[in-house]
Amino acid sequence: MPAAQAARSEPADGWSLLRIGTGVFLAALSLRLLFGRLVAGTYDYDEFVLLLLARDFAHGAVPYRDFMFFHPPGALVWLRAIEPLTALWWPWARILTSVIDSATAVMVFVVGCRLLDRRAGLAAGLVYAASPLALISSVRVGQDPLITAVGMLGLTALAVGPERRWAVVAGVCLGIAAWIKYPALYFAPVYLLLAPRRFLWVAAAAACSFAALVAPFAGQMHAFYVQTVTFQHARWSMPLAQRIETVGVYWIALNAPAILGLARRVPVWLLAGYLLGGLFVFVPQVYYHYFVPVVPFAALLAGVTLARFRPWRRVPAVAAVILPGLLAAVVIDGGGYSPLYVTAARLSDVEPTIRLVDARSMGNEPLLADRFEYAYLAHRPALAHYFWNVGVLVNAEYLEKRVNEAGAVVMSSGASSGYPSGFTAYLNQHFERVSKPTTTVWLPPVREVTP
Repeated sequence: MPAAQAARSEPADGWSLLRIGTGVFLAALSLRLLFGRLVAGTYDYDEFVLLLLARDFAHGAVPYRDFMFFHPPGALVWLRAIEPLTALWWPWARILTSVIDSATAVMVFVVGCRLLDRRAGLAAGLVYAASPLALISSVRVGQDPLITAVGMLGLTALAVGPERRWAVVAGVCLGIAAWIKYPALYFAPVYLLLAPRRFLWVAAAAACSFAALVAPFAGQMHAFYVQTVTFQHARWSMPLAQRIETVGVYWIALNAPAILGLARRVPVWLLAGYLLGGLFVFVPQVYYHYFVPVVPFAALLAGVTLARFRPWRRVPAVAAVILPGLLAAVVIDGGGYSPLYVTAARLSDVEPTIRLVDARSMGNEPLLADRFEYAYLAHRPALAHYFWNVGVLVNAEYLEKRVNEAGAVVMSSGASSGYPSGFTAYLNQHFERVSKPTTTVWLPPVREVTP
């Protein structure tokens, strides 16, 4: 091919990739908006931990000093930045997370094109777009879609070219991802296997970027370490049978198309990216969202298999991948409070308690509750920033000294509920007890409430 003709063909090829990538993004975003609409009435308790603490962070409270937070601060910084939006309507955080995760689908496509082939990349991008696990996590306010997006951005940088500058970019991405949540280091072995000669640059850039990002919290460094490292090591251990079952569902069953790809000859970094997911069976606790970083590699493995289908078989094969996601939406919306270990509490259950609290206390009074959704949705301060994780670190006396400041006390039912031993007996002696369908509420003696 003449040089001039080759030069003309390259932009066309670039435009073609841009059009396909845009299509992958729009497909992913459409599925997430549909899925989010179907499960809009449900929520995960962790969502309101992030939203409430980020709200208070935006209004002057300092993480690790003024309230406990058991992860690095990245997610709080992100949610603090968009707090003007979430203050108007908190589901904006879900929508923006869906947009970010849709971009991850595009990065899966790009990595597949660069390191495998275009057909495998396109199939992988669409498989990620339709992944039930990615869909579930992307329509919730959480950290795992964020670390997956940043981790894949680093992998994309390594795939772009062999220059050291791309290794530095990948390292910065790894540092940012770890600043959001420590399990982002899942990507480090993949980076090492993909670019072993450049990994020292990756590691150095990751360490420097992480240090720079946590530097603003240097004054709270001891508390930072205790809350994000010591506390996590001391947490209770989930029964082994439950860990195995969770791993079986979210590593293997929901990534079933990847299994066929394991039988083919694939790059070692890709093999490791998927197989590392099996290590979660050995951690003290394992939840569905832990496996989000595994999904890009499972999608790439599935793409390797789908790329070998004849053209007329690819469309129905990819369409079939969408069905589990839609089924997952139905199960989550109607399957109770924890279908397949996915927390699916109902927002409608919170409303009666908030109405009672509003009717019986003043709007500026703090609310003590074992879960943050009550204080956040009632637009009230959370007394002592107490929630269920803090409950294992304090005793009843700690709460008894503070409870008289509360306009009401709420205890939820089910998972992540309850107070330190002896505290409810104290409440029964000093407060009026009211039972609601999903909560117990203690109210101070009746008093005049200014309208």
